[in-house]
Amino acid sequence: MIFYILLLLGAFVLVFISYKQPCLEKQVSFSLLGIMMVVGGFRDHIGWDYNAYVHWYLYGTRDQDFEFGFLALLQFFRYFKIDYRFLFFFFSFFTYLFAYLGIREYTKKTSLPLLLYLVIPVFFLYSFTYVRQFLAVTIAFYAFSFLLKKQYWSYFLLMFLGISVHKSCLIPLVFFLLIYKWGECINQYYIVLLMGLSFVISKIGLIYLLSLLLKDSHYLFYVSSQFAVPVPWTKLIGLNAMGLIVLIWYHMYGFQVAHQKILVMLYLFSVIIINLFSESTELTRVYIYFRIFEIIIVAEIIRNSLKRKHLYLITFLSCFYIVPFFRAIKIDSEYGPEKLKLIPYKSYLVG
Repeated sequence: MIFYILLLLGAFVLVFISYKQPCLEKQVSFSLLGIMMVVGGFRDHIGWDYNAYVHWYLYGTRDQDFEFGFLALLQFFRYFKIDYRFLFFFFSFFTYLFAYLGIREYTKKTSLPLLLYLVIPVFFLYSFTYVRQFLAVTIAFYAFSFLLKKQYWSYFLLMFLGISVHKSCLIPLVFFLLIYKWGECINQYYIVLLMGLSFVISKIGLIYLLSLLLKDSHYLFYVSSQFAVPVPWTKLIGLNAMGLIVLIWYHMYGFQVAHQKILVMLYLFSVIIINLFSESTELTRVYIYFRIFEIIIVAEIIRNSLKRKHLYLITFLSCFYIVPFFRAIKIDSEYGPEKLKLIPYKSYLVG
C-alpha cells in the first residue's frame, strides 16, 4: 500500500506545481504520463487476467475468439518471438498515450485530467486487468475529438481501430454519433428523469429479459442471475450523486467552452448505463467509454472551485476520488487472485 500512497502523493505534488507554475503544465503532464507508463507497463504479474493473456499469447488457445486487430498484434509478436512482457508494456503505453492525446484535444490544461485518470480506479488500476477494452476506451475517447472537429474519416478510422481491439467499441461508435448530433438539444431535466427511470427499469427484470435473449450465447455469463453480480449500492449512490453535482454546477455557472455540454451529456450517459444494467457489474463495463469524459468535466469544476474558493466542494471531490482508489486496492487484496494482486506492487525494473 505504501507504493500507491507514494504514487498518489507524487502525482498530487506534480499537479500542485503545475497549478502554482502554469508555465510547467506541459512538463508536469509528460511526467505524469511517464509515471503511468512505467508503473503500468513494467508491472510484474499484476491484474486478474495477466496469466490468461500470457497463456493465450504463448499457446494461442483463444485465437479463434479474438478481434482481428488484437490477433494480428499477437501474431506479429509471435513471429518475431517478442517476450510476452513487452505485450503488456505495449498496451499500457498506447492506452495512456491515447488518454493523453484525447485530454490534450479537450483542454489545454492537461495535468489535472491526467491526475483524475490516475486516481479513478476504473481507469488506471482496472487497465491492469481489462487490457484490450481499456485500450479501446482511450482510442474512442481520442476519436470523439475528431467528431467534434468534423473530421469524420479520422473519427471512423480510429473507432474501427478500437473495434479491432475490442468489439465493445461498437457501442460508443453509435452513441457518440447520436449524442454529437443531439447532445446540445437535450434538456438537463430530462437527463435527471432518465437517470431515475433507468434505475427503475433495472429493477423490473431487464437482466432476466436479456438472459432469455442470450440463452444460447457465451454472453449469457454477463446476464445470468447465476453469475451476475449487482453493482454495489455505495457505488451507484456515489456515481448518481456526482452526476447531479455536475448537472447543478453547469446549471449554475453555464458552459464555458465550445462542446462542453456534449461532453457533459456523454459523461451523464455513463450514469444512465450503470443504472440500467446495475444488476450485472460485468454488463456495466461499457459505461467506461462514456465515464472517461468525467476527467475533463470534473477537472473544469475543480479549477473553477479553486478560483471561487469553494473549499467544501474541493474537499468533497478529493474524498470522492481518493477513498475509492484505496478501497479498490483493499478489495483487490482481499478477493483477487493471490499472485496477481495490486499489493505488493511488483515490477520487472526492480525484480
